[in-house]
Amino acid sequence: MPKNILRSAQGDNTYKGKLQINVTSTLGMIPIQDATVTISYTGIPDVTIEKISTDSSGQTEEIELPSPPPEYSLTPVEEQPYSEYNIRVEAPGYEPVLVSGTEILPDVTAVQPIRLAPVETEEKQEEVVVIPDHTLFGEYPPKIPEDEIKPMDESGEIVLSRVVIPEYVVVDDKIVLLPKIIRKKLCPIQ
Repeated sequence: MPKNILRSAQGDNTYKGKLQINVTSTLGMIPIQDATVTISYTGIPDVTIEKISTDSSGQTEEIELPSPPPEYSLTPVEEQPYSEYNIRVEAPGYEPVLVSGTEILPDVTAVQPIRLAPVETEEKQEEVVVIPDHTLFGEYPPKIPEDEIKPMDESGEIVLSRVVIPEYVVVDDKIVLLPKIIRKKLCPIQ
């Protein structure tokens, strides 16, 4: 057994989410068999939690990983409602890939697709993919405030202050005249 491997079953966390990784080649979406997948916490990338391999379909088995309680995702709270993991994938003849920030929710199966590029030179360069924090929990600049009432001189769509039923309607490239009685039933206040 390699050094620094933790098994997720050793944790005292009673809530679990599932993760399955699909590994394919960037050339033709060919599944990559026997790719080594190493999973670690995003906050502790040097400690391996799970180390598994892909099957002939390029998929790993579904593994259970610790996650926060489901209540965190049902009501707005300060706590993050998901766990974040790093996934490192290596396969002979392909450049390694590291995906940082894969989110795991409780009682849900997350599927993480990963595409490996064939090695073109003798040096293997690791591609790093970083999934940014969710907008609810990350540090992002504030939204630019918009005017509640838009000026009418701008071109584009206009939102009317009341419901208007048109006299003519286009249906299947044909113009149809709506009788006055139908327009009155659709919108009695005109």
